[in-house]
Amino acid sequence: MAKINIKSEKITPFGGIYYASKAFYALSLDKVINGTHGVRSSTYNGYQWDEIMSAMSDVFLYGGDCVEDVNRSECHLRESPEIRIPTSHAIGHPIKELSHEDMENKSSSGIVFRFNTNPRLNDLLMKHNMKMGLFKSGQTVWRGFRPCFRQD
Repeated sequence: MAKINIKSEKITPFGGIYYASKAFYALSLDKVINGTHGVRSSTYNGYQWDEIMSAMSDVFLYGGDCVEDVNRSECHLRESPEIRIPTSHAIGHPIKELSHEDMENKSSSGIVFRFNTNPRLNDLLMKHNMKMGLFKSGQTVWRGFRPCFRQD
């Protein structure tokens, strides 16, 4: 027979996101983000990089398709006292600051390939992976048969 627990707390469709948010802060990923990208605002009203990136990842973790979906879920996500939820407008403008120009490479057959390496976000990704213990300092990361990144 299954046991049933009755909770007096309000149930929201995005309740699982609170656990992801707690893990985000328990792993100190907020400190890694703010340490990498710096302070955005010295006032409480302004959002820091960790709040923006946490909100943006939350959107996609609960099945959103675009940043504007944070507006639909905002009333439910505000149930958590620990989470500050920026609006889609407050997420979009800072994300544009992280953009990086595409690089072009023309093959010998004349085909132009465009790609974007975005060093700031790649640096952040590697620091997150190292913080979570997925990569170690000095470890070579392999892609296919060629080493593509070495973090010293």
